[in-house]
Amino acid sequence: MRKIFYGIGIFLVIVIFTLGFYGSYRISQLKGEVQELKGVQREYQALEAENQTLDSGFYLKNDNGKVHVYRGDGETVYEYTNIQISSLPEAVQTEINEGKFIKSEVELYSFLENYSS
Repeated sequence: MRKIFYGIGIFLVIVIFTLGFYGSYRISQLKGEVQELKGVQREYQALEAENQTLDSGFYLKNDNGKVHVYRGDGETVYEYTNIQISSLPEAVQTEINEGKFIKSEVELYSFLENYSS
């Protein structure tokens, strides 16, 4: 009878150690995945900040006599238009030659709609 109890006891100790080792392995694996996700999250936040900078308004500029729309950084082309500078009122021409800033996409498309043919 004692042999059975010893056998069961040894079996339970082996099972407990096995579960402990598997649990610690799994925890370390999950910690690695969490670190990886934090890295991805940081990259995503950096990209979001960059996109927010690019999307924070628009500039209208004169490019070879036509109005071109640039993103908020003033360098990235957002849209090419066929609107001739010469067809615009003088005050608007001056603003565009200096780089007219427009805050939102709604305001931008309203402007383009008003001055396109």
